[in-house]
Amino acid sequence: MTSERRIVAGLFASMDGVVEAPEKWGMPYNTGEAAEAVTRLFDDADTALLGRSTYQMWSSFFPHVTSEQVPTADWLNAAPKYVVSSTLTEVGQWQGSHLITGDDITGQIQALKRQPGGNINVGGSITLVQWLMGNGLLDDLYLQIAPVIAGSGRTLADGEQLPMHLQATRTFGNGVIEAHYIPQPR
Repeated sequence: MTSERRIVAGLFASMDGVVEAPEKWGMPYNTGEAAEAVTRLFDDADTALLGRSTYQMWSSFFPHVTSEQVPTADWLNAAPKYVVSSTLTEVGQWQGSHLITGDDITGQIQALKRQPGGNINVGGSITLVQWLMGNGLLDDLYLQIAPVIAGSGRTLADGEQLPMHLQATRTFGNGVIEAHYIPQPR
């Protein structure tokens, strides 16, 4: 019996729980061990799952950079990318991009999980991560909690409680805490 692929999300978070726009407050902490940990999330993955906003932002950036500039660039450029959107009718020219849309997004993602391959990596895409958690499709959540108070911005909370099991934690020399959670059934 073949096991399903896992959907693994990695997000930066501030001490006050903000996950939005980490480029404004978290990038000084995306160094050394913390940066290596982000890159390791891609080691067991061979597919990217993205929300519309993240896809539109990344598809204009990543095709023009290499892993010498951004460690995950070559992986993202080569991997199949599945974009979940209720508004897009097509995806751009970023190599390997596919659209997940319509009435049965859950079924399409479940079918993707049943395909052979490695983990399915979700980077950024806060709305998508919230939706995946709410629909029982997210298998692993890695939060890198930076030692900074962002002050404002979106959090993972979306009005409902979602129980999590803390699988592991690590503390890096720059003060970042990585927490690995597994969402629990409700």
